[in-house]
Amino acid sequence: MSNFKVSHKAKVISTFTGIFCAIIVPSTGWIYQFSQDVLLTTTLAICLSYLLIMCIYRLFNAYFSPVAQLQAYIDAKQQGQSNLSLGYKDPSSPWTALGAQIETLFNKPAPQSTHLIDGLFQHWPHPVALFNEQEQLIFFNHPMYQQLKTPLLRGMSMAECGFTVKDKQCSHAKLNQNWQVQRIALNDTKQTLITASYIGHQLQDAKRQSQADLIRILSHELNNSLTPMASMTDTLLSTETLNEKQTRQVLTRVKSRSESLLQFIKAYSELSRLPAAKPHYFDLQTLATLNAAEQNIQLNFAGESQCFADKLLIEQLLINVFKNTFEATHSPACITLRCFHQAGIQILQLTDNGPGFANLEHAIQPLYTTKKTGNGLGLALCNDIIQKHNGQLQLANTEHGAQITIKLPQGSTK
Repeated sequence: MSNFKVSHKAKVISTFTGIFCAIIVPSTGWIYQFSQDVLLTTTLAICLSYLLIMCIYRLFNAYFSPVAQLQAYIDAKQQGQSNLSLGYKDPSSPWTALGAQIETLFNKPAPQSTHLIDGLFQHWPHPVALFNEQEQLIFFNHPMYQQLKTPLLRGMSMAECGFTVKDKQCSHAKLNQNWQVQRIALNDTKQTLITASYIGHQLQDAKRQSQADLIRILSHELNNSLTPMASMTDTLLSTETLNEKQTRQVLTRVKSRSESLLQFIKAYSELSRLPAAKPHYFDLQTLATLNAAEQNIQLNFAGESQCFADKLLIEQLLINVFKNTFEATHSPACITLRCFHQAGIQILQLTDNGPGFANLEHAIQPLYTTKKTGNGLGLALCNDIIQKHNGQLQLANTEHGAQITIKLPQGSTK
């Protein structure tokens, strides 16, 4: 619209310039032809030019001044200013009639329900717009006008205001991803209220918290794996003479643990989440026995040794469970692991000889812990691992200690 105004003004100025030249040039030539006096001709040409310029200036102002006044009035009304009037001096002017119509439009009495909305949201700090049953704009506050930076008039449709509704979700091109737009249907009045809230700061805080949680989880897993490796190598190095068989066993376990940890971290860091479970059959008894020995846990295994699940993820689960048992038990830590099938479901049940869970309600909640040195990630990660298998993890306290029951989908017959 601004480009049109500039273009139109340029055309008017060009027209007036042409009229000025069309009058002053032949008039000057006619005066000189009859007077043959250069000084007289110049003087009369200057006077005539002054009169023409004054006339053109008055005509120009008479044409554009009402337009500028009308535009300023509309802008002020759109920004929520009141007690304004156009005040055209000539009552017979068509501009006066047009201004009166626009004033009537802006000052048109609103329905009683709209008065209530005006009182509630006129000074609301967040953008608000109200549409009637025909989806025509009947109210908007100053923050909405400022944010959209689009001329708004009562009676405009929702689409003309720039709002689009898809699958009951409302959006606007000027309200980007840092804004949350809500569309609320007012059933009593059959009106639609659209509000917008700036959530850029919350999104940044959530992003930073997510990054911090990711670092904490990775640190947690690194400590769980590196601590037993350091312990094994320290025991080996403390002997005066290295036993070849013992050295090979330690190096084999360090190599196996390192490879598993590297695979886990690679998948976790690439996706910023747990990798998808890829179930296959593996020897659960052997895997559990090796990891229990690393954590100084006495393991009693019962049931089927073959398990259908993601071996890498289940190993991380066992590391966390064994670590929790070792830290919670003052006497020599002992875990009974049973693996069996029931009603087409594969069940892993781990029971320790510790004091049980201090708070069953929040035990799986991420970052919740009752330990002085814990970080509340172990059981939360175990729960995520089981959910990756589309299974269930249940916690309970028994007379023998804490009990974890894991239900996994049963694999096909090998």
